[in-house]
Amino acid sequence: MTGKKADETLSLQRFLQSYPKSAVIFEEGSSGNEMYLIHTGSVALTTQQNDSGPVTLAVLKPGDFFGEMALVDDAPRSASAVTIEDTQLITLDRAKFLFTVQQQPQFALSVMHTLCQRLRDLDGRVAASGGTP
Repeated sequence: MTGKKADETLSLQRFLQSYPKSAVIFEEGSSGNEMYLIHTGSVALTTQQNDSGPVTLAVLKPGDFFGEMALVDDAPRSASAVTIEDTQLITLDRAKFLFTVQQQPQFALSVMHTLCQRLRDLDGRVAASGGTP
């Protein structure tokens, strides 16, 4: 790699955090000050359902993001995030998130679109299960 592409790759490397398979990124109920973008690997979002153990809400792949809700509403994490395989994540803390939303309105629209899609998916699952998510 040479030139601009090499510079972009080196610049990206300093923002990547590597996690091994089965690493807990955050736990349901914890406070959140960061959101994550998946560069490589995959992450499962799970929630605890009574005594039956964790239920998988979503499996996310490269290009997907998660953890944004805690930055938007400042509430505890609504799910746990665990890597399914070795994974590299780009982390955006609250300050970077707010700066990006202010400077890049398209980013804010993308986050809103994803939140709406996730809500619609949940609505569909609740309806299909007769009222149980």
